Amino acid sequence: KVARYNEAGGFVVLEFPVGHMPALQQRLFVYRGGLKIGEVKVTGPQRDDHIVADLTNGEAQAGDEVRDK
Repeated sequence: KVARYNEAGGFVVLEFPVGHMPALQQRLFVYRGGLKIGEVKVTGPQRDDHIVADLTNGEAQAGDEVRDK
């Protein structure tokens, strides 16, 4: 899920369960209320269960769901 969104920087901090971290450069989709609202590209860095991704399309806010499909 999206833990934080930095609008000025155009990036999000994503939170994943330990052991389920996406690969660097992987594209993921942001969902809110079951609707796809954005796309991010994982860029890092990673810290514990958090990783940074650039918002490449759409929007995001804290609490949004992130999936690979």
